[in-house]
Amino acid sequence: MGGQGTRTLDRMTLMVIATSGAVLSEHAARLGDAAGSVGLVVGTSMGCVNSTVSFIRDTFVHAKPYFVEPMLFPNTVMNGAAGHTAIWHGLRGLNSTIAAGHLTGLAAIRYGTRMIRHGYARRLLVGCVEESSAPVMAAARALRRSSVDGLPPLGEGCVMFLLDGEPQGCGLGEVVDFETGVALGSAEERLAGCLRDLLPRNGVAPAEPWLVSLAHGEGTPLGAIERAAVSAVVPGVRQIAVADRLGDCFSAQGAFQLAAVLALAERESRTGPALITSVGADGAVGAALVRT
Repeated sequence: MGGQGTRTLDRMTLMVIATSGAVLSEHAARLGDAAGSVGLVVGTSMGCVNSTVSFIRDTFVHAKPYFVEPMLFPNTVMNGAAGHTAIWHGLRGLNSTIAAGHLTGLAAIRYGTRMIRHGYARRLLVGCVEESSAPVMAAARALRRSSVDGLPPLGEGCVMFLLDGEPQGCGLGEVVDFETGVALGSAEERLAGCLRDLLPRNGVAPAEPWLVSLAHGEGTPLGAIERAAVSAVVPGVRQIAVADRLGDCFSAQGAFQLAAVLALAERESRTGPALITSVGADGAVGAALVRT
């Protein structure tokens, strides 16, 4: 993308614009004249934390609190990236922003699939974005009540998918169903319960899934909870964790998990059900069933 008109856009917004543009370009022939009617669902922690902190800082360091750059204010609102991206690409469909901590990826994709299934949209760009910056590091440290050395490496990135209500055999996979909950007691038991509800409801036996994509890396407390729950319900299934390679991408983690499932399925020509699981630091747990 060119530099014209990007001076006041923050880095997180630029990531969404660039990634969405790449997806739209890839599917330009199939979308045709209907590209403008595509909707947009963006998952984020709380928008660009760095922009918010910088804008607040300016109210203190300038001679007067109102001596701030007004053009930078839109970057501080949570739905700023989604709004800017829709304007940039001329997307006139549904426009939403989702925030749900580590479960943001699952929540955004679930929201998008519901909007399509209930007729509110035909095609949606759905994905998540996360930026690694000093304010995000400070927030992560406070959230985990831990030292910087004790934190898993933080990652960043943007992942966008084209959800199509009429894929006509062109899709890489189908997001079938979701199950989420909040752990008032054991998070391991609550996540295991989600999996036990999700599989039989969709006619999938515990031995059928060929892959489970985990949110958290090996050796982390949340990762241990996730692995224990998965092993209790679908023992012996292959497990991968994008966090082991990308770090903790927080709200973007779920989108990277789905991307990993689709990439492996395509590379290895695997078909069948796969699972995506997540455990949040706030006690939220969730799982998604995907068919590749």
